[in-house]
Amino acid sequence: MIQRSTYSKTAIWLHWIIALLIIANIGLAELTEDMTREARGTYMDFHKAFGITILFLSLGRLIWRMGHKPPALPTSMPGWQIMASKVSHFLFYALMIGLPIGGWLWMSTYPAPISYFGLFEVPMLPVEGNKALGEALHEGHELGGKVMLVLVIIHLAAVAKHQFMDKDNLIRRMWPS
Repeated sequence: MIQRSTYSKTAIWLHWIIALLIIANIGLAELTEDMTREARGTYMDFHKAFGITILFLSLGRLIWRMGHKPPALPTSMPGWQIMASKVSHFLFYALMIGLPIGGWLWMSTYPAPISYFGLFEVPMLPVEGNKALGEALHEGHELGGKVMLVLVIIHLAAVAKHQFMDKDNLIRRMWPS
């Protein structure tokens, strides 16, 4: 079997669509931080719908990934960087799937309906009225969002390091061409 030098087109497009949605969702959450509940409603509707989209695209990406081997990393890459890459990808998948599920569960404790871009309401999960769970999920969702932000920054810094310092053109593996 011939080893690919780039990810598949499906993996590349899922990566970039999910990445843009994650960045938009972090931005929406930060933008509304100091707003009143009434003022932040529309923004949070988009935040929730983006989260559901991220969840299902990420599940699709994970399924795709299980059937499609990624391109090999450069043989010159130190072992600690390979391990850091594996750990960060694991954390990304855990957060891309866990954060939306946690948010969905959190909203279901109230229940607070989640409108999917006005097209339909996402069904509530069976945890209505569990106030303690709702508070824990709220805290966990906020902490997970901060971890995601840090992970995105580290990921972008690693991309820049590989592109501009190492000059190994690693970005071509995930760049749409």
